[in-house]
Amino acid sequence: MKAAFTLDDLPLWPNSYPPENYTAGGIVESIIEALDHHGIKGVYAFSNSWSIVKHPEFASIMDQWVDAGHHVANHTHSHPELNDVSAEAYIADIDLAHRHLGPWLSKAPERYFRYTLNYWGDTEEKRAKVKSHLDEKGYTPAEVTTWFYEWEWNRAYKTCLKTRDEDGLSFLKQSFLDFSVAQLRYDMTSAKAWFGREICGIALGHTVPFFADVADELFATLIAAGLQFVSLEQATADPAYGAVCSIVSDQFLVYHQKLAEASGKAIPPVVPSFQPTYEQIEDMAEGQPY
Repeated sequence: MKAAFTLDDLPLWPNSYPPENYTAGGIVESIIEALDHHGIKGVYAFSNSWSIVKHPEFASIMDQWVDAGHHVANHTHSHPELNDVSAEAYIADIDLAHRHLGPWLSKAPERYFRYTLNYWGDTEEKRAKVKSHLDEKGYTPAEVTTWFYEWEWNRAYKTCLKTRDEDGLSFLKQSFLDFSVAQLRYDMTSAKAWFGREICGIALGHTVPFFADVADELFATLIAAGLQFVSLEQATADPAYGAVCSIVSDQFLVYHQKLAEASGKAIPPVVPSFQPTYEQIEDMAEGQPY
């Protein structure tokens, strides 16, 4: 298995702040340390610029990321969802991020953009207008073939931290590691079935406390399971990604799942054997905001 690792929402999770005993800088530092430990370099962080404008000191987090050998890409300014806004509003948000992120975008070898929640546009007008604008700006849309749903584990994690539930914390970490391997294999297998061959995948993590705390163990577990980390440039060079943004889709799905859904051959998002575990995590997370 080959996949690029990417990170979303540098320097700060959208429109929110870390819980007690966590900071935006500390979360990113932990992720950098985990990547360094496993020799994973050149990772693209898809960044929102709202927090840099609101907190100019967060620019140091961006510098730290780049100084560690990684890259910055555009993920909009304020993380709007294309399903909820006009193409014009979404484009304006992309351009605002382009201006604010310019010092770091210019240092990356490639110019990448990731749609928020991977929504390509719920109408043909939105899809076409936004994609055309990205083409004009020289952005390559970077898709995802595997996400690990760590934002759900993070919600449950915050509850367990608050209540000092040590058994719950232990369960969350181990269940996440087990789930992540199973989800990666499931997504790689279903992508192979869809495209008729094994493709180079693109995996995703987020700047949330739980991911920062488990990242080192996660990377070790994925490598032990046979995953070879490659660059995003290598992954996106795979011809399989030629269909990115090619269809109208308002679905919160990974790349090949969106294509399959549009063709009437839906692929269940969560690995079926771990669906009960995922539902248990959702129950544990109930009441916690994202």
